Amino acid sequence: MSTHKHIDIICMVFTIFAVLLTALFLNGKALGITAMTDDDGGDGIFTESDRNGAWDTAGATEIALTGNGADIKGNGAYVYDGDVHILYAGKYILSGDLSNGSIIVDADGDDKIWVLLNGVSLHCDDSAAILVEQADKVFLTLAEGTENTVSAGAEYSEDAVSDKIDGVIYSRDDLTINGSGSLTVTAGYKHGIVGNDDLVIVGPKIEITAPQDGIHANDSVRLAEMDLTISAGDDGITVSNDDETAWLYVESGSIDIPSCYEGLEAIDITVAGGEIDIRPTDDGINANGRGGNSVIRITGGDIVILNETGRDADGLDSNGDLYISGGNVFISVSTSSCALDYGSENGGVCEISGGTVIAAGGSSMAEGFDSSSEQAFLMVNISAVSAGTEISLKNSAGKTLASETIPCGFSSLIISTPEMKLGETCTLMIGETETEVVIDNSSPTGGFGGFGGFGGGKPGGGRMGRSFG
Repeated sequence: MSTHKHIDIICMVFTIFAVLLTALFLNGKALGITAMTDDDGGDGIFTESDRNGAWDTAGATEIALTGNGADIKGNGAYVYDGDVHILYAGKYILSGDLSNGSIIVDADGDDKIWVLLNGVSLHCDDSAAILVEQADKVFLTLAEGTENTVSAGAEYSEDAVSDKIDGVIYSRDDLTINGSGSLTVTAGYKHGIVGNDDLVIVGPKIEITAPQDGIHANDSVRLAEMDLTISAGDDGITVSNDDETAWLYVESGSIDIPSCYEGLEAIDITVAGGEIDIRPTDDGINANGRGGNSVIRITGGDIVILNETGRDADGLDSNGDLYISGGNVFISVSTSSCALDYGSENGGVCEISGGTVIAAGGSSMAEGFDSSSEQAFLMVNISAVSAGTEISLKNSAGKTLASETIPCGFSSLIISTPEMKLGETCTLMIGETETEVVIDNSSPTGGFGGFGGFGGGKPGGGRMGRSFG
């Protein structure tokens, strides 16, 4: 009887000790693990921690990858069956190579984890090379001056497929990739970087090659100060979810997508700055919601969309609204495609109030800006002209308002610049032929000599399928 009482007391003491130890671990204070707090300050789009790619590494656990395993100095991580597991909130520094394994973060749901890639090469044959199973938020930082690579094989394991893991970097929770180093992502199976929640990229240079999407997220993708190059078999960057709240925001940096099906795709897309160059086979930028909540906003930046071969493709395509208030937009698509397309059939609007736009494409289904636009614009339909044709628009004083060489053949042209004035008579040159046009945001502009005529169409949202001879 007394023996049982002693055993009960020992068990109780051990249980209390284990609970206390667990609590200490969860707070990042035990055994040298240093916890950090994401202050969640910032501008509502990016937190201060999102922008901090040079966080203090003091007290971090050091993980030196050794090809088929790792040497670990510190706590909160272990190696099992070739994979490195990170379990607790805190800071971790990775270096070295992992030839066939994964870095797996599987912490508590309220843990924030900082991982510094300090010159690593990661490859996994049959799953994600970096896998975030659970955390509140993970900050994946690329150390200054380092080159890092992650890759995965062409066929994932049955377990990985059943768990819906489909990226080289795959996160079930919020993920931020920041820092000033570089990262090369090579996918053999489906996508490059996948975020099931919010994905933020601030600062680094990243090159992605993927058979499907370069970047695929469910809730949001937010981009700033990065240098991003994507070659994708499907979309360059896509954000989608069932409740139609998926959004994409580009603040600054550069995005180069030399090959893709569609370039940028989400329900709500805002480009506030940066340099974007997209070469799709279908739409360049697509707000693809079911109707009224679809919107593209361009408030700044320099955007180039070039599609020489697409059929029934659009440069900018919104199922709802399209607003341009700043920046520079240049679109050249084939005569079987549209430069601009928006949800006029759903009550959507297409308005310009600032910025410079030169958009050339086909005339059969072309749409232009609404006549309610604050900024003046010109839209003409002409007989098709060949690729490489030069265009220019000069005002009544002879000043060039816009000029460009159009890479693709076209039969519809839209021009808008801040210096254009309603009611002004301008000179439009297409190739070697010129004519006078009146900028009126709505009325047909008359015949156009050797090109068989052109007209202003109905910028109030009507489909245009005519030329004036």
